Amino acid sequence: MDKSRERDRLAKYKYITEIQQMMYVFGEVQDPLPETTMLIEDIVRSQVIEIIVMAAAQAQRRGSRFMAAEDFIFLIRHDRTKVLRLKEYLSWKDVRKKVKERDDAGDDIIDDANADKPDRANKVKIKLSWELANSFSDNIVDDDDDEEEMLDAQSDSLKRLRDADEVTRRMTRDEYVHYSECRQASFTFRKNKRFRDWANMSAYLDTKLNDEIIDILGFLTFEMVSKLTESALKIKRDLDKAASDTLCVTDGAPKRSGALVPAAAAAAAVDSPSDQQPKGQSASVSLFSGPPTARSPLEVQHVQEAFRRLQRAPQPIRNFKGGLTRTRVSFI
Repeated sequence: MDKSRERDRLAKYKYITEIQQMMYVFGEVQDPLPETTMLIEDIVRSQVIEIIVMAAAQAQRRGSRFMAAEDFIFLIRHDRTKVLRLKEYLSWKDVRKKVKERDDAGDDIIDDANADKPDRANKVKIKLSWELANSFSDNIVDDDDDEEEMLDAQSDSLKRLRDADEVTRRMTRDEYVHYSECRQASFTFRKNKRFRDWANMSAYLDTKLNDEIIDILGFLTFEMVSKLTESALKIKRDLDKAASDTLCVTDGAPKRSGALVPAAAAAAAVDSPSDQQPKGQSASVSLFSGPPTARSPLEVQHVQEAFRRLQRAPQPIRNFKGGLTRTRVSFI
């Protein structure tokens, strides 16, 4: 009975492998803890459902039955960097589509008169209806603004590429091949049906989402895992540093100043029996003991604290009498 219940519980987690690969790319160890991966998948699923429901409500306010890319961008409009990267991602959709059609057509398309034109000329500019400049698009020339937005969108991508270069600089050939495969992990690429079943879209949507919306959700889920992992890693580093500073000052067990104290740091300070030590840790180092673990994986408490901080938002005032409105879930 317990085995069947455990099997049913694990059946709803369909992206454990993809999330582990993403976490590894973002700085986590190669084999994250299963419970940490499951928690991140639960958070991402709840965020996806919230995004789809709010985007459907936004489309209804526009008087449309079908959701568009602008409805999703409107929900993340306060994060300018993410909006610019998403617009840059969508603007190249036609270019990617035409390149794929050209590859499928073979050499016949080479004889076309327009085949020598670069694909960059076909790039589509995504205009958002709520931006003031788009109301005067016939009278305003915004080429400089477009170039500036493109540079801003590329700056974050260049930073990630520099970080990836630093990580892969000391890798062997096999490690680099595995890292490259992990960088291609996605929630939606060639997994549209699995993604729809995973998010249970038929329960709260009457219409079927098109491929463009699925691509947007794939982009956003990738960003969610990135933000959660990077925030959790920062929290873990801060906690480990605080625990090591405490060990340097005091002799004996570290004082628990908060709820989040790494178990490895506490175990290293207390001379407890071996059966009470965390997995992969030891209280003392002897001549014949193995090499110490370079890095420990993220724990559930680190991800929970990262999610709590990402959900932290000021309480909005409903009126001048001091009432508060119900806060919504903040998108990662």
